[in-house]
Amino acid sequence: MWPSRIARTIAWEITTIFFVSLVALTTLMMFIGVAREAIRQGLAPMAVAQMVPYALPNALVFAIPGTVLFSICCVYGRMSADREISAIASTGISPVAIVRPAIVIAAIMSLVTVGLIDLAFTWGYLGVQRIVLQSVEHVAYNVLNRNHNFHRDGFSICVQDVVGERLLQPRILFDKSDGAKVTIEAAESTLSVSKDGCFLLLSLTNGVVDFGDGTAFQFTDKFEYAAKIATEESADLLHANPSHMPLPSIGPAQTAQVSDIRKKESELAVQVGFDLLSARFDFVKNQTFTDRIHGLKSSRDRLHRLGTESARRWATGFTCLAFAIVGIPVAILLQSSDFMTIFGICFLPILIVYYPIFALSLDLAKEGVVPPIFVWLPNCLALSLAIPLMRKALYA
Repeated sequence: MWPSRIARTIAWEITTIFFVSLVALTTLMMFIGVAREAIRQGLAPMAVAQMVPYALPNALVFAIPGTVLFSICCVYGRMSADREISAIASTGISPVAIVRPAIVIAAIMSLVTVGLIDLAFTWGYLGVQRIVLQSVEHVAYNVLNRNHNFHRDGFSICVQDVVGERLLQPRILFDKSDGAKVTIEAAESTLSVSKDGCFLLLSLTNGVVDFGDGTAFQFTDKFEYAAKIATEESADLLHANPSHMPLPSIGPAQTAQVSDIRKKESELAVQVGFDLLSARFDFVKNQTFTDRIHGLKSSRDRLHRLGTESARRWATGFTCLAFAIVGIPVAILLQSSDFMTIFGICFLPILIVYYPIFALSLDLAKEGVVPPIFVWLPNCLALSLAIPLMRKALYA
């Protein structure tokens, strides 16, 4: 049925305030948050501009729920203060018709937010990472010019001075895969980034390499070294990071992970059975047995993360609806046109109660202590609080 004129008017007011507020808040977040942090890290202005489209979905994910709540507080607070809600109800119009536009808008924005979360965690994250990696050379030179040292994921370089592209008296430390620390000291060096952006390439002259295990060698000519600064994202369903997988891929990944767990359990059972039949009762000290136990635990942990990731994105998206169903009755009951006071009264408990409970339930679900559905607990609590408040606001 086509919505009534009153419903269309309420929906128009909410939508207008929502979009104006969203543009203002998102712009503020992008320029004060993203751009400021990127420039502080030493990224060039062009790199910052390239990063904006990739960072926008993530900014919208944070901005939309609060903006939905703000617009609802504005509209229903004003209507309640001007006695418009009482006047509408006195004409025989159902109170449900008054709140339906806000709930419909909040539900639509919840679905939009779920899509934006998926976009931010996949396309947005990978895009930002690519731009940052492409700018590592520029960032490294800026940081070395300013601080004379640069650190990144187990790799660090200290220099005495920087002259153009020449690094004077560089001292490089990095960790090997076996945990040993390698130290390289040279007279001078230059650095660049590999084409794939995964390696920082150093060209060193006249120095010493100490492998940390008592062995070392000296070089007088040029010595090339590639420091790994990033790892390419795996597209394999069994190895991809759950946080950066698109939603449609999470279901197949869970199926593949379950099959992998069953395979590892079978292999482990065969090994244990064979060792028992062979009277090798010290098999628990066997490195192969230990590796298989760790591999099985890692697979089970990843299965928990996959299940939690899907629930998290949907539950996070539907914070818009959760905020709306709480904001509507509170705004009506307060009967005040001071929308900032109403917004503060609604948003403060959200910061103190809603988000901590969400963070706790998310951590417990990732660890497998509770089922992934527990991520919805804060939204369910918001609904249980909103139902009596809504009845009091509309029918008291």
